[in-house]
Amino acid sequence: MTTRDLSMRQDAHHERTGRISMSGDGLFHIDADGQLVSMTPAPYAAEDILQALLETHPDLLAGGQMTPEAPRRWALVKREQGIPDSDGSGARWSVDHLFVDQDAVPTLVEVKRSTDTRIRREVVGQMLDYAANGVRYWPIENLSLAFDATQSELGNDPHESLIALCEDRDVTIPEFFARVGDNLRAGRIRMVFVADVIPDELMRIVEFLNEQMNPAEVFAVEVKQYRAEGHDGTVIVPAVYGRTAAASTKTSSRRLVDRESALAASKPATLTAIQLLGELATDLGLLVDDTPSSAILKTPSRRSIAAVYLADWDSLDVSLEALRVRGWTSEADAAHTALSRLTSKVLTKKNPTMPTEDAVAHWHELRPILASIADLYAASA
Repeated sequence: MTTRDLSMRQDAHHERTGRISMSGDGLFHIDADGQLVSMTPAPYAAEDILQALLETHPDLLAGGQMTPEAPRRWALVKREQGIPDSDGSGARWSVDHLFVDQDAVPTLVEVKRSTDTRIRREVVGQMLDYAANGVRYWPIENLSLAFDATQSELGNDPHESLIALCEDRDVTIPEFFARVGDNLRAGRIRMVFVADVIPDELMRIVEFLNEQMNPAEVFAVEVKQYRAEGHDGTVIVPAVYGRTAAASTKTSSRRLVDRESALAASKPATLTAIQLLGELATDLGLLVDDTPSSAILKTPSRRSIAAVYLADWDSLDVSLEALRVRGWTSEADAAHTALSRLTSKVLTKKNPTMPTEDAVAHWHELRPILASIADLYAASA
């Protein structure tokens, strides 16, 4: 909500115990005695205070201002979420907050006070580093585990938090984070700079990036707090910058592609790979989850084994990092070696990806590799 919107709403709803109003001169509170109390901007004593506010009150990101036609809601994945810079590496950086919205779009948030000189330019390069590497190297299963741990630490049931976020009682954590993975692969992310005051220089950069980047979104959120001398209480007023006319048009047209359109745009080999994945699932008692942009082979306990990605990607991914997380390193290495023989593409160690043409051409060799991964999960159940 903008300052003007807040003023109109508060002036329209006069409370008997007092109200708040705004003018060009500042923010005012009318107390229960009818006295006009001037409130002035109060800087945050420390950056951590603003970070902690966002952790417990993500609505301060003002999702209704970002996309008024479909206001954003968020759930926290993790504060200080680590970001690797290569496959198999540890965290090189950490983003202040990683949220997900109701459409499973990852939202990276960096918080700076206006007194921090890095808020003008350095923070932009920092955020782009985070986004570029997070999109490529974040293991989805690790993000899912981080979400579970964070929500539990906040005193929430992780599944109930997800139900509230999506307003869907049928949503599951594995299915939702599979969609997070789809969005990361597509570069469908949101980068948000948060400060008590957004400098003009940062505002111009954000507006430019938000108009030029697609499908990523970039916003700045000014979260000002106001206090009145000699009075208790604080008023916090968020305002979003970056939603220019061009960016608004781009955002309103940017929606997840429907599955039918994605299938129609996919290569014949991709459609064949989906069929073969389904046959394997039927033979071995596995599951195939369909998302708008993928078909994911899973165990009955919903552990991801492999995924075929549609349209722009036309690839098959095998989930080897999840094996290593469980201590099955030698099995993961053996699978990686076997997969490398099936394609001329250089495969990453975490979640190797090959073109669907190669997957279909070498299906007789690929099928037993996927079956052996399924057997590992079944033996440990």
